[in-house]
Amino acid sequence: MKAFATNQRSMAGLVYKAATKFSVAHDVSVRQMPTPIPTATEVLVNVKAVAQNPTDHKHIDLLGQPNSILGCDYAGTVESVGASAKGNWKVGDRIAGVTHGGIYSNRGSYAEYLTIDGDLAWKIPDSVSFATASVYGVSAVSAMQALNLVLGLPWPGEKPVNAGKEIFIYGGSTSASLFAIQIAKLAGLRVITTCSPHSNDLVKSFGADEVYNYKEKTSLDKIKVAHPNIAIAFDGFSGAGSNEFCCNVVVKGGKVVSLDPTAKSSVKNVEFETMIMYTVFGRAFQLVPPIGPKFPTKPDDRAGLAKFYEMLPKLVEDGKLKAPPIKHRGTGFDKIEEGLALLKSGKVSGQKLVLELC
Repeated sequence: MKAFATNQRSMAGLVYKAATKFSVAHDVSVRQMPTPIPTATEVLVNVKAVAQNPTDHKHIDLLGQPNSILGCDYAGTVESVGASAKGNWKVGDRIAGVTHGGIYSNRGSYAEYLTIDGDLAWKIPDSVSFATASVYGVSAVSAMQALNLVLGLPWPGEKPVNAGKEIFIYGGSTSASLFAIQIAKLAGLRVITTCSPHSNDLVKSFGADEVYNYKEKTSLDKIKVAHPNIAIAFDGFSGAGSNEFCCNVVVKGGKVVSLDPTAKSSVKNVEFETMIMYTVFGRAFQLVPPIGPKFPTKPDDRAGLAKFYEMLPKLVEDGKLKAPPIKHRGTGFDKIEEGLALLKSGKVSGQKLVLELC
C-alpha cells in the first residue's frame, strides 16, 4: 500500500469496505479522503504513531462499518482546536489517546488526521515518545474501566484499600492485564495472576505478587488453596474458559469483570459483568447493525475516561503506569495490515505492536 501526500483538504486513511452487508469478505485499502473538520468541542490531531489491537482486525472480519477508518490507538500533534474544546489545547501540543475506529469516517487512528473531544485525550510529557504514548489507548483504558469503574477500586492518589486485599487477574501478560496489574497496585491490592512461564519475569516486573502457570491443570486448585479470600477478578484474556476460571477463583458473592461483551458464566453465586471499552466516548452505538447488540450512552464511563486522561501525564512521567514492551513495526501504512495479521495469528504476546505513519 502507498501513503498519499496530504494537503489541507485531503488525507490518507486505511478504510474498511464490506463486500456485502452481512459478509465477512472485505476490502481494506489506503484511500484519499477529506480531512475531518473538528466541531467546536473537538481538536484535530495529526497522527504520528499508532498502536495495534486485536479489536482492529475484528472490525475488519466482522464488526466494521462500510467506508469507516480503522484503528483506535494514536499519538500525534494538535493541528487545530475547536472554539469550545476542553483541555487547554494549543496548536502543536503533543497529544495521545484512543478513538472508536472501524465505525466512523472521521475518527479512526489509521489515518493522517482524526478528530477527538478535547477532554478525551492526554498531553504527552516531553520525555515520552510518540510510539510509547500511542499504547495508552484500548488496553490502558480497558484496564481503568474494568478496575476503577466496574470493580470500584480507588483511583491513583486516593486512599488505598485495606492491606492484604487481593485481586485475581487472568492472563497477566496481555497489554490490558499489564496495565491492570499496575492500577491494582496503585490501589493497594496484592495481585495474583496467570501467564505462560516465559512471561513470569515480565508480569512480576509490572508488579504481580504471585504468578501461576495457567497451562497446569492444577493451577485453579493451587490458587484457591493459597488465596481462598479473593473477592474480585479481572479477565484480561477473555477467551475460551477464562471467564469460568475467574468465577471459580473468587469467593461466593465475589465479582468478575470480562472484556468480552458477549461472555457468559454458569458459575452460581458470583456476579459476572461484561464491558466494552467503546462506551467511554459518551456515544450510543451498535455493533454489526442492524442485527448486532446496541450499547447506550454511559455518561459515567465518559467521565471516567476524562478523569483518567487528566491524571495520566503525571502517572506516566513518574513511572507509576508503565507502557507494555513495544515492538516497532516501522513506518508507513503498508505495515498496518502486516501487524494485524500477526495479532490475528495469536503470535503476539507480552508486547504492543507500534508503527509510525510518518
